[in-house]
Amino acid sequence: MTTNPGPEYFLAQERYDQAKTTQQKIAALTEMIKYCPKHKASEKLVAELTYKLARLKQESDKEKVQQSKRGGGASINVKKDGAGQIVILGAPNSGKSYLLKMLTGVDVEIAEYPFTTTKPEIGMMGYRGTQVQVVEVPALIEGSSEGKANGTQLLSLARNADAIIVMHRDDAEKGMVVGELAKAGIIITRKKPRIAILPNSEYQGITVAGKQFLKISEKELEDTLKRAGIYKASVLLEEDTDLGKLTEALDESLDYKNALFIKTGSEGNLDELKAKIFGLLEKIIVYTKKPGAEADLNTPMCVKEGSTVSDIAGLVHKEMADRVKYAKVWGSSKLEVQRVGKEYRLKDGDIVDISA
Repeated sequence: MTTNPGPEYFLAQERYDQAKTTQQKIAALTEMIKYCPKHKASEKLVAELTYKLARLKQESDKEKVQQSKRGGGASINVKKDGAGQIVILGAPNSGKSYLLKMLTGVDVEIAEYPFTTTKPEIGMMGYRGTQVQVVEVPALIEGSSEGKANGTQLLSLARNADAIIVMHRDDAEKGMVVGELAKAGIIITRKKPRIAILPNSEYQGITVAGKQFLKISEKELEDTLKRAGIYKASVLLEEDTDLGKLTEALDESLDYKNALFIKTGSEGNLDELKAKIFGLLEKIIVYTKKPGAEADLNTPMCVKEGSTVSDIAGLVHKEMADRVKYAKVWGSSKLEVQRVGKEYRLKDGDIVDISA
């Protein structure tokens, strides 16, 4: 079975061969991967192209650092605040400013002409006693990932954020934003592959755990790692792994973000929307109480999903985490209490009384 790519692939390959800048090469390689047929015979080619793309992105990142050291243009940076930072992205006139005002109440200009927003606009969204920072980013366009319309700096805001909202009027706008993010190495349509590649200095060669998930031969896996300069490693597979996913796992330049897609005009109920947006952060809200006192519901703690009693104790006082013996936890009913150990994983809305 031959690879047999179509004419679009060869046009992209021609653009790659003629490219003079790293960004032009990245754009062309991205198109080559897009138009390369997806079947068994093309897996090796796709893996090689993806690895080459990862190397180019790393080279591009180094160029950006060097440029900033030379004073190559003013940088855009928004210092994080609150429980997390979420950016709003979209094409011109996609409703970003309206959404920011709806969520935070901040006074921003809303107009029908394009590029109304010329700099990041910042607001704080209140949710169950916590505050989430929401940043409206100036509009993205085709070519933003190549630097058009200050796109490189705008996309750096997305890379720094904890999660992303994409406003769009139609599927074309949605696809444009997703595509520009992907070209910049920011993935919002899927999770990071559950493939761990750990350097191993104790044993020679490459060991693999979770072989039942391997959809290629062990030799193909080893060859791919060696092309990436990895000769000794422990590999842990937790999902089906082909060459494409393995190569993606090797690409350290990629950032994976949770995202919410909102079609212009379909924002819906404000409370429900805020709950969805807060959910992007993968955090929970818990409350603490002192023995014999009422729970402090006015000062919630916002922590990562999966946080334990010990984690909360450490936030209350750094030495308390080592001294904690047990805790009393009230769940959603607020009536039933259970005594738990320090490794107990808390749930959203729990009230915690820690004994040390």
